[in-house]
Amino acid sequence: AGQTCSAGSRLLVERKAHDAVVQRLAERAKTMRIGPGVSDPDMGPIISKRQLETIESYVTVGKDEGATLAAGGGRPSDPSLGRGFYYSPTLLDSVSPDMRVAQEEIFGPVLAIISFDELEEAVELANRSQYGLVAGVWTRDINKAMAVSSRIKSGQVYINTYGAGGGVELPFGGYKKSGYGREKGLESLASYTQVKNVCVKFA
Repeated sequence: AGQTCSAGSRLLVERKAHDAVVQRLAERAKTMRIGPGVSDPDMGPIISKRQLETIESYVTVGKDEGATLAAGGGRPSDPSLGRGFYYSPTLLDSVSPDMRVAQEEIFGPVLAIISFDELEEAVELANRSQYGLVAGVWTRDINKAMAVSSRIKSGQVYINTYGAGGGVELPFGGYKKSGYGREKGLESLASYTQVKNVCVKFA
């Protein structure tokens, strides 16, 4: 339910593809099965009442700042979920890059959708954040994807896929306020070592 540090929370979509992308995302959001983990749902509950209320507050702030709802925006209508801390998958459209929902960590099933026109603008928007843990790039042009991934200030960049953490063999960590150092992979072993320089004069 979007409650991991590496969950995708912003979607930058090219303006000419915006309507089609948002329509498909909204259709998918509306068909997602929500419920307790034992029922094998697409999405489970929020961790606590306090966090549920935080998510609700962010969605309200987003709408107050000018975002529009493309899907969700409230608790599920299913009465069987009434006693749990559930929140519907939510798409906030027409988001500007400086809105709070685009700059702060919500830790909930809320996606802020931001449109762009040119690739340079997309890179600038991707980097206009105090965080830099995980990013994803979707395109049919692998050369363009590689060029963009090298410029995105993020510890992990996935191309035509998305991994919230990656495998144990991949170093995990971020840029900016997304931490320092790396977990997993060979790079993580450096945290348990010290470098020593020994100089010897033989004559």
